[in-house]
Amino acid sequence: MKKKLSLILAFALAATMLAGCKKTDEESTGLPEVETSSISLTQMTTEATTTTEATTTTEETTETEETTEETTTASASETEETTTAPSETTTAATTTATAVTTAKKAWNETEISETLYIKTSCYSRKEAIVGSESVKKYEAGTKINIVAATDTGYYKLADGTFIHSDYVTDQKPSGEDTTAATTAKDNTPDSDKNTSGSNKVTSATYKKSYKDKYGYKQLSKDEQTLYANIVKAAENFEKEVKVPDGMTSNDIYKVYVCVFNQEPQLFWLSLSIPFGLGGTLELEYTLTPEQAEKKQAEIDANVKEIMKSVNGYSSTVSRLKVIYDWIVLNNTFSKNGTFETCSVYNGLTGGELQCQGYAKSVLYLCDVAGIDCMTVVGTNDEGLSHAWNVVYCEDGYYILDSTWGDPEVSYGGKDYINYLFFLASDEMTKGSHLSANIVTRKNGNEIKLFAPPACTKSSCYYFKAYNKEYSTLDDAVKGMYAELDAAIASGKNVAHIRVTDAKLWETLTSNDYFKKFQDYAKSKSSKVSGLNRRKSRTEGILVVEYDVKY
Repeated sequence: MKKKLSLILAFALAATMLAGCKKTDEESTGLPEVETSSISLTQMTTEATTTTEATTTTEETTETEETTEETTTASASETEETTTAPSETTTAATTTATAVTTAKKAWNETEISETLYIKTSCYSRKEAIVGSESVKKYEAGTKINIVAATDTGYYKLADGTFIHSDYVTDQKPSGEDTTAATTAKDNTPDSDKNTSGSNKVTSATYKKSYKDKYGYKQLSKDEQTLYANIVKAAENFEKEVKVPDGMTSNDIYKVYVCVFNQEPQLFWLSLSIPFGLGGTLELEYTLTPEQAEKKQAEIDANVKEIMKSVNGYSSTVSRLKVIYDWIVLNNTFSKNGTFETCSVYNGLTGGELQCQGYAKSVLYLCDVAGIDCMTVVGTNDEGLSHAWNVVYCEDGYYILDSTWGDPEVSYGGKDYINYLFFLASDEMTKGSHLSANIVTRKNGNEIKLFAPPACTKSSCYYFKAYNKEYSTLDDAVKGMYAELDAAIASGKNVAHIRVTDAKLWETLTSNDYFKKFQDYAKSKSSKVSGLNRRKSRTEGILVVEYDVKY
């Protein structure tokens, strides 16, 4: 019953990254679009049996549907409302009165039919908002009939008045006033208490603490407390999580999304955020502990093998390339947003992924390898939401986008890996990776999760690190000829270099040089029918790319 009541007041966290891609061999075609839906809270229906799958987005959907539109009033009321009982000195009518319907209600209602009990003396209110006129006093233990739940945290009674959910329960109280018990909440992080978790899933590979995460360190004290509580509960498959006093729905939304994005090892954590009664959350899980333990064993086996290759290199660039290559070659892009495709559930055993799944799989491996990394969500240049990583490599932070490295998303054949956005800078990606860690709720509220560190370095960028960057026309032309030779000799499609000057890029992608490079490629092999010239998303990073057609 308690779970059902919590679900009535729930908001659902939609599948973060629903994506689609377009493939074409035509000239000027860039990387395929990654069609994704940004993380948003949506209200759940009143069905207590709503499954996790119901909260995820399905194929060809770019935005999760809401059953009821959120309003900004919900956030405002949660900021002001506390679990302290309403003042009993307020003058109230002694007889039941029907609430007057305002011209435009500041809340939304979902019809339900429940019998509940008052757990502490309180007043009903004329409207479902904080500070509304009181109507009737109810004593602890009184049975009430509920006809609706609001998105401002109130229950509607049969007479049309409202009582806040903090003051009701599904069990009849013993009679004593429980106000003190409900107001004296413990804000100590659950992770700092001595609790036993018999359901805890153990990993042989993942050991990184949430306290060492960049995103966690950017949060306020209360946000860190809630973050810690969610992590600890999820590790042990516990349902109830304490919420520090005074946190609004925006605060809770922000923290849950941060945990979901930055703690890849919790792959069983649901895509939804149920808002429970009395200052608590009731988490949902997509797997049982037994199912998660079995999947973790598969993940550990693969991670151990990957780390053997990673640890064979000393430079961070090379170690990151091993991680990047494994994720790209062992997964395929999917349009379906589920917990499997948006997490390491598929990513570290090989399967279909969304961009969030790519990013979280890279994050998991970096955490194991001891490389500072984080997941960042935002939008791409098509206005579609996207996810990528920011990692620390050698001399600073860089952007690493493994989704756009995948051959299923890009081009060049099943064994081709695209490195256009392997360790790029903010300057290189300013036109393609936008609104970093800003998500928008259905009520229009923009939530800034945390600001990722600036990526200002360029020495680790793929083309520079692997000697494919040129600063003069002669050297660049020779470099492109060498790339065409290598591609044709191996039967591969892609030949590209990077230049350091925008005018040089314009010269090398001009019609004159397009013809020159095409004639050269045809002269090397009778199998070559021509070249494609790619400009989309290459201009901003000064990559000159010609794809060989056979």
